[in-house]
Amino acid sequence: MRSALAFLLAACIAACSAPGPREADRFFILDAGVAPAVAPRADPSLFVAPTTAASFYDTQSMVFSREAGTRAYYQFNHWTDRPQRSIHRQLASRLDGGGPKSALRLDTNLDEIYHDATVEPGTARIRVTAELVDPASRAVLARRTFTRSAPAASYDAPGAVRAFNQALAELIGDIESWVNTEVRPKPGK
Repeated sequence: MRSALAFLLAACIAACSAPGPREADRFFILDAGVAPAVAPRADPSLFVAPTTAASFYDTQSMVFSREAGTRAYYQFNHWTDRPQRSIHRQLASRLDGGGPKSALRLDTNLDEIYHDATVEPGTARIRVTAELVDPASRAVLARRTFTRSAPAASYDAPGAVRAFNQALAELIGDIESWVNTEVRPKPGK
């Protein structure tokens, strides 16, 4: 009995570790591309704080959903960097005026970024919440949630990445416009 159990266990282990073709891991860059020329900001002393992320999205793994209310990680497809770091880098390159940390601060949180694959080829969805904060009083001066989506070119990670990059470009443009509007001096002030 023991030898039969040992043989069965060895066979199971061998079957699980049998060599065979395996898809190679692929890494993708989340990139909004070159920023279009925009009017200069009214307040160049903006400080862009590092973007935070909801815990499930705080990973290099790409996320997808095949049915409403669910999320899963792609098995072999990853970001080269955590999405919130890429988003912060791109926001800072457009908005950070090099001001001191005591300057007006832009806080952003990546609420979600996933390939909605419920219907082929799917849609890339990104949601970011942004706040303009007065660091001296810690008062939130303005808050807004930005959501963008773009259709995936194909029902796979490369198609979703193209859509993510398009959605991110639009989302960063939205945040930039909002910041420019919010920091512009109000009439009568």
